[in-house]
Amino acid sequence: MKRLLFQIVAILIASGAFAKGTAELVSNPVALEVLQKKCIRLGTSEVLPIKFKTACTVLENNDLIHAMQDEFVRSISNNGEVDFPIIGKGPGEYYYVNEKGLRTDISELYRKQTDEFSFDYIVMASGKRFFGKYDVVIHLQVVDAGPAGIVYSVKVHAWPHSWLTRSSHKIGLTRSFFRKKMKLISWVAREVGSGLCEQEEIRVRLTRETAAPLSADNQAIVPSP
Repeated sequence: MKRLLFQIVAILIASGAFAKGTAELVSNPVALEVLQKKCIRLGTSEVLPIKFKTACTVLENNDLIHAMQDEFVRSISNNGEVDFPIIGKGPGEYYYVNEKGLRTDISELYRKQTDEFSFDYIVMASGKRFFGKYDVVIHLQVVDAGPAGIVYSVKVHAWPHSWLTRSSHKIGLTRSFFRKKMKLISWVAREVGSGLCEQEEIRVRLTRETAAPLSADNQAIVPSP
């Protein structure tokens, strides 16, 4: 157990050595302006037993949002529906409306394998909540952790527009709001992502079995994993 713990700590330290920061990967001027401000900054990370190659394949899906919503319905939803469906409004542009009728607009800023070891997915969301208007940049990153799987992390950079919110006791409530949202986003992304990766592994295995050469007795020779 101690050896595994040391390995995980080493992986986390190593991942920080070559993983790029959010601002290094973003070119959107509005997002860059947000990142340069004194944002509410939160983050979480964990090691998941998922192959890095599989995670990259899932994240590269051209119809990722639709695939994620389908997986949400399959593995998380209690009523067979998505609570707040994300609706596309153009390439890399989406929005959803919550139970209070408040709209949030989402823009993909970056989604690709950044280097040999990491894949980054960055979005910016803009909307309005009890504390007023806000912008938030969310950075999801997976880093190859070898036999241990991947280091999966979520970083949140939130900027409330209201000066009063940022300078008064309300900042505590606002920080709590974004902390809860980050935990929810992290959990949903982990569960949905794990489900999609599991399906991708099954698809790859079935493809290999279908393509396997036939032996003399007409039985498929399944290659060793």
